[in-house]
Amino acid sequence: MNKQIIEHLFAFWEQIGTYGGFFGIEQGYTFTNPSQDSWPSKVFNLDVDTLDIQGLQQKIQSQTIPNSIGIYQSNTLKNNLESQGFRLTSKIKAMALDTTNIDFDQVAVSDFVPVESPNEARLFAQVASESFGYPVAPSTIEVLTDKPELQLFLGKLGNSFASCGMVYIDKNGVSGIHMIGTKAAYRGMGLGKKMTQFLIHQSQKAKSKMVFLVASQEGERIYHKLGFTTYGHLESFSFPLY
Repeated sequence: MNKQIIEHLFAFWEQIGTYGGFFGIEQGYTFTNPSQDSWPSKVFNLDVDTLDIQGLQQKIQSQTIPNSIGIYQSNTLKNNLESQGFRLTSKIKAMALDTTNIDFDQVAVSDFVPVESPNEARLFAQVASESFGYPVAPSTIEVLTDKPELQLFLGKLGNSFASCGMVYIDKNGVSGIHMIGTKAAYRGMGLGKKMTQFLIHQSQKAKSKMVFLVASQEGERIYHKLGFTTYGHLESFSFPLY
């Protein structure tokens, strides 16, 4: 299941990069490389049988591709990277939810605004950037607003946009929920949980029987309470440049 969840995430990154014009393919790997190191800057889909690891290192050193490599849990991939000087930089949880018997209380639809216009895309990028602490370019979000496999939402609190989230439905009908964030001033109010429940409802409406996500250790506790099960990690590596 770990590989299935992480490969779903990779497919999501590929779609974002393709629509944004910053997806690339090299020998043994693919990557997304948006401007100004904004989201999602990642190397992924490593194939140890064809990977030109020296070429990978050179492109990272020349800043042609991002210095962040995502892999599913694999001793072969991990050992290959570490033997060439790459270092593990983070682990985040790979999680899945079987929606067959899930029936949350319906959240108020009026609390969520679909992102459909350039202005709403700019607001989404702003909320996401503030929530996660890394840049999310409005231009990246704008090109996603009319794609049938992607649904983006802003969460409202009163007259303010306080949270964000999106659903990606892959070619197999499996949903991934992503970019669930809440601005710092609005944390502790349950808005992230509400957004998660709303996105799960959207996934169920799309007939998805499985929902995937990746989460921090802190987020894992929240998602466990909603019924998600952890299946290992997404591991990220970088190459020391100095």
